[in-house]
Amino acid sequence: MKLNCPYCNQTIELSATKAGDVQVVKNVVEPSMIKRELSENTITKLVNKTEVSDTPTATDIQDNTYINYLPDGSYWKDEHKKDLIVLHFTAGYNWQSAYSVFKKPNRVATPFVIDIKGPKYIVSLYEEKYWSYHLGIRGVECRNWINDKRSIGIEIVNIGPAWNKNGKWVDYVKKEWPEDQIVKGKNRDADGGVKFPDEQVQAVCELVNFLCNKWNIPRKVPKDKMSYQLPAIGSFKGIAAHQMFRQDKYDMGVAWPWDKMAEVCRLKEVDL
Repeated sequence: MKLNCPYCNQTIELSATKAGDVQVVKNVVEPSMIKRELSENTITKLVNKTEVSDTPTATDIQDNTYINYLPDGSYWKDEHKKDLIVLHFTAGYNWQSAYSVFKKPNRVATPFVIDIKGPKYIVSLYEEKYWSYHLGIRGVECRNWINDKRSIGIEIVNIGPAWNKNGKWVDYVKKEWPEDQIVKGKNRDADGGVKFPDEQVQAVCELVNFLCNKWNIPRKVPKDKMSYQLPAIGSFKGIAAHQMFRQDKYDMGVAWPWDKMAEVCRLKEVDL
């Protein structure tokens, strides 16, 4: 990076790995030509002024990604421009159970699954430039699967909704959960949802930041995150949840920390 010196009108070459971490690599001109020495604070202010942005820096997800591609026939190898990310939960306990469903030759899948534990949380199943069925929209709003084609689905390992049965919290397979693992609140007929671990939430946010930057997806999210919202959601560009497209779906529910995600990913709430 090169900057013009405000004191001597000469060019200074800089190396800046992040705002506030600046190193002068070399002077393009001889030192004797510089009339006044630039202080480190002055250079820092110049770099901050030119480089700081409201857009989060996208972390390279490679170190946190495990590649386990689905077999051919599990998705469509047709490339489409992406302008939407749709969050799902797997309604299961590990990423392998989702993979076992997705590998069937019915082309129902998502390109990413976020595991519930590490060491690598992001599981890549196919390149997101391709597409598969993941919304299940029926009837007139299907529109030749346009919303599946333009969106990137992210499945997050989580069993999903929970019901309070005689003082005990159970999921849909009747497994009991301690109360401190439940986020209470109505979601369809459910009384709450099973919490998402902080590390898993962070991995989702890293992936969303990466995809928003890569595909220039707007950093927007509907204010109403629980309701069925077709047809309006059918033209929305940004971050959405599966239950906005289907009246019978619970994901993402009350347990997903939208406020945390909005903070980390700089999402703006909008009315549809």
